[in-house]
Amino acid sequence: MKLICSCLLYLSVLPVAQAVTLDEMRGQTPYGQAFEQLDSNHDGALTAAEAGKDQAFAKGGFAKADSNRNGRLSEEEFAGYKSKIDTAENKQAAADSAITAKIKSKYLIEKNFSSFKVSVETKDNQVILSGFVETAEQKARAEKIARGVSGVKSVKNALEVKP
Repeated sequence: MKLICSCLLYLSVLPVAQAVTLDEMRGQTPYGQAFEQLDSNHDGALTAAEAGKDQAFAKGGFAKADSNRNGRLSEEEFAGYKSKIDTAENKQAAADSAITAKIKSKYLIEKNFSSFKVSVETKDNQVILSGFVETAEQKARAEKIARGVSGVKSVKNALEVKP
């Protein structure tokens, strides 16, 4: 009984959590802050012109985000679409990093190949090789290895042969 009373006494001094409304949360998240910056007339909604100042809403983005088709974006519509775009960009960046890592690891185990002089950059599954190799055969081999990695769409081979 003493333990129960102690627990109740402790709980009675803790602050009570209060419900927070969406209006109170406005501008408190990164998306909310971006929304407020774009909402130039401060009416709580974005027009196509206001949203168009954000690159994600150009080229059809506004229409995709306007889920209720009223010609204006609420903060929720704005944040939902931005979140989708950010998630897609993060997935692409992770895929690009994985491709780069796979290519570099294959270069490390390649015999007679100085992988430390070769730079590998990947953007949107497109690989750019730069740096130096000792022979034309190494240059061709580096490209072949890169092309063989799963997910690679294209390879630009800008390696220079320097014996």
